[in-house]
Amino acid sequence: MNKVSGYAELYKDAETGVIINKASTDRDRYRIAKENALKSVNQGSEIQRLSDEISEIKSLLHQLTKAIT
Repeated sequence: MNKVSGYAELYKDAETGVIINKASTDRDRYRIAKENALKSVNQGSEIQRLSDEISEIKSLLHQLTKAIT
């Protein structure tokens, strides 16, 4: 592997041309950011699901109150 000039922690694989970051703190920050992004997406879909369920409950309550009166 050859060092990338101007970058202390970057190396280039001579065979594949892939740039590799050997700085563990950068990898850790990337992994944490990715996990947080996935959690955010999952929370958004969970919020939407709960909102849909609340709307359904409200609709059923309206139907119930109309049937009672």
